[in-house]
Amino acid sequence: MCVIGFALPTLARHGTQQAVNHDLDGWAVAPFTLTDQYGRAFTEAHLRGRWTFVLFGDTSDCATRCDAALAALAALCQRIERADAMKTTQVVFISLDPKRDTSARLRQYLSAYDTRFIGTTGTPEALRRLADDMRAGTAAASTGTGTGTGTGTDGATQHNHGSLLLIGPDATIRAEYLPPLDVLRLTASYMRMRRGSL
Repeated sequence: MCVIGFALPTLARHGTQQAVNHDLDGWAVAPFTLTDQYGRAFTEAHLRGRWTFVLFGDTSDCATRCDAALAALAALCQRIERADAMKTTQVVFISLDPKRDTSARLRQYLSAYDTRFIGTTGTPEALRRLADDMRAGTAAASTGTGTGTGTGTDGATQHNHGSLLLIGPDATIRAEYLPPLDVLRLTASYMRMRRGSL
């Protein structure tokens, strides 16, 4: 069951179009190794057999955009709670701030949204490679809707915080959902994508 510690923020109006970038459809995620909020290794093998929403950010500077994206994912989780789809859906938050975002901090931060959400981080080099491989935020940078990409103080790539990557059970990227996120449209798009892959 989703555990949300506060009221969900107002997201996009349901009459608006949910922006989706399909430029990376079919892009296979390269091997990587991160550490989750319990100190366990999290690798590309954990993506296989599941549909995975990936959010790059941090628990401090990401603020409004990351909060809105995690709240939208928690609401999506609630909407599909009783569906079989929930059994093969996971959310992975990748912190680009390994110095501040310890395992304990990631556990505390994500528990306000959903206790099943997976928080991960890694070395600056591992984060840079993974972020570059997934190219998170590049579409938003080109359309002027985000902060774009660059290099942070730890050497990790900075991204359009709040953008969600959807990775299929074959560990390939299927779509990037750009903020603002509309829960109903996000859920509907996700379920259509799952059906289309059968």
